[in-house]
Amino acid sequence: MRRFSMSMNIDGFIRNNRYPRDYQGVFQHGDGRAMEPAEARTYLALEKAKGRNVIPFSAECGNPCQHAGNGCTGFDYAEGGCPGHYTDASSVASKEEPAD
Repeated sequence: MRRFSMSMNIDGFIRNNRYPRDYQGVFQHGDGRAMEPAEARTYLALEKAKGRNVIPFSAECGNPCQHAGNGCTGFDYAEGGCPGHYTDASSVASKEEPAD
């Protein structure tokens, strides 16, 4: 089975969301704290300045990817996003089972 992580098109987010209302609670810092709308807008501008068009939703994604051993070639910030990685069926099934 192949697992893909979601990504966000930066221009699409900016075009389809109103600042500051729709930026509230969407982005967070690496430590889990929510970004204020002004911080989020700055973050998006910095990502665009790096030449990135899409950004990952998951902290697991990047280039190089931590799943490189499972077939991931790394997150494509230009357009492609997450190329996916292979996972074994038992690990996926255990995550889908309800907790006791």
